[in-house]
Amino acid sequence: MKSLMLGLSFFLCASHAMVAQEKATIRVQIQDVKSDEGMLRVGLYNTAENWLEKVYASESTTIVNGTCEVLFEDVPYGVYAISVYHDENNNGKMDKYLGFFPKENYACSNQAPANYGPPKWNDAKFTINQKTNQQLIKL
Repeated sequence: MKSLMLGLSFFLCASHAMVAQEKATIRVQIQDVKSDEGMLRVGLYNTAENWLEKVYASESTTIVNGTCEVLFEDVPYGVYAISVYHDENNNGKMDKYLGFFPKENYACSNQAPANYGPPKWNDAKFTINQKTNQQLIKL
């Protein structure tokens, strides 16, 4: 009986570990970029506390005919949000008027609106629970 309980416990722990380690790919397609100048900077965030402050992962890409695509691979299943900005002058940062208002175009997952401040985590977040995921963001 002891060995049966021990075997069952081992099986349950191993099953839990396999689920916790599942990874996904997120394909982010960005459309409606007003020019092909500069780069698009794409940030993936994994917590509300880090939203728009500290990225979980990031990618930069060139723009061709107003569109581009980036992949985030080996992303653990969970809740995420994406922000994108068009770094037109390719200086590696989002330029702002008076230090507050963005000069460069930006957008977020779920087309989260920026009403009287930056887009909210709850509006931008989405759940990853399958191997392949797609996000479409329009600038």
